[in-house]
This record gives sequence, structure tokens and C-alpha cells, in this order.
Amino acid sequence: MTVHDLMRELAEKAGHATTVTAGAIGSIYSLFIQNPVGFICALVAVASFAMNWYYNHKRLQLMKAQQEQKQAWPSEN
Repeated sequence: MTVHDLMRELAEKAGHATTVTAGAIGSIYSLFIQNPVGFICALVAVASFAMNWYYNHKRLQLMKAQQEQKQAWPSEN
């Protein structure tokens, strides 16, 4: 596993944790207190989800392109 792979995995885990935490805190907080904090946390959760989906989509496209490139130009080893 390369450093790049490790950093990518850490970023994915951090993004998922942010989404889940913001959504959970906002949901619980908004049940007990009527203020905009719940709404703000929900927006953060939705924005985090959208950002994670976008970057995962781009990563999968890049991986697909790299795989196609490897198949088109096989290694000489």
C-alpha cells in the first residue's frame, strides 16, 4: 500500500465520520431545542455527503482510466 492509498483511505474515513457525526448531532439537538443548529447540521451533513460522493466518483473514474491505460500499454516486464 502506497502513501497515496493510505491518505485516500484516511480522507474517505474522515469524510464519512464528518457526515455521520453532523447528521446525528443535528438530529438529536433539533429534537430538544428549537433553533437553527439542527438545520445547520443537516446542511453540513448533506454537503459532506455530496462532496464525498463527488470525490469518490472522480476517484473511480481515475481508477477506471488508469486500468484502461494499463490494459492498452502492458508492462514490458
